[in-house]
Amino acid sequence: MNIQYGAKRSIVRPSHTMYVAVLAVLLYGMDFDYVTKMRYNKDKDLIFVNRPDGMWWETEHVYEMHHLEQMVPAPVTAMKNMSTMSHDGIMTV
Repeated sequence: MNIQYGAKRSIVRPSHTMYVAVLAVLLYGMDFDYVTKMRYNKDKDLIFVNRPDGMWWETEHVYEMHHLEQMVPAPVTAMKNMSTMSHDGIMTV
């Protein structure tokens, strides 16, 4: 009986404790990637985002929006150079 109890104390209990600890850490960090509140300032160049950091805590993050105001470059296509647009109808593959 002492060998079984010794194995239980030296192997089973620590492995169960580590399993529960890893499970708690995974559950803690699993689903905190969402926004609870989002607001703009008056000029709409900053955005204030509240995100949860834990079970009961929230942190406010500030993001600048000026990089989104830049114009996207126009797409460049070579439609006129494609062989399907040629007058003789020959397609080069």
